[in-house]
Amino acid sequence: MSELPRRRLLAVTGTALTGAVAGCTGSDDDAGNGNGDGSGNGDGNEPTAPENEPTDATNGTLLGKISVENLNDESHTVDVIVEFGGDPEHWSTHELAADSGAELERNWSTEPGAFNIMFRLDGGEPIQVTPAKWNDPDCINVFALVTRNGELKILSDTDGGACGDGDATVDDAEA
Repeated sequence: MSELPRRRLLAVTGTALTGAVAGCTGSDDDAGNGNGDGSGNGDGNEPTAPENEPTDATNGTLLGKISVENLNDESHTVDVIVEFGGDPEHWSTHELAADSGAELERNWSTEPGAFNIMFRLDGGEPIQVTPAKWNDPDCINVFALVTRNGELKILSDTDGGACGDGDATVDDAEA
């Protein structure tokens, strides 16, 4: 992979993450209590979760397998970046011949957490996915599929592989 596309991808990634974080750090002055602090009780203290409910620190999704598959009649290149906590844990480029595929070596965290996966087809615009796309399951296997008409489609499966009994396959995946 040449330096120019990698730098461009990093710039796009930084811009996308900045936009995502900016939306999460704003305040909500319409919290319903009139004091603008969002606590709902007017004393300025942040509410805490009840002891029997999990907090965001204990929630997360386990990232199982990531596979890339090319169903198109032409060869394609798929870049994959896996980030946990904003830090890249995996970056690979896959040259896929027609009707071929690959499973990524699972060298990312084996603990549930918040993560982003970015896919890029043939040096084009990256597609970013997070567990929220699939309603934050406990575990997820992700499939990047180059369709017969040459488009990149991202699918998921919550069974098989690291997520349960048996091997996860593209046939089991959901969009």
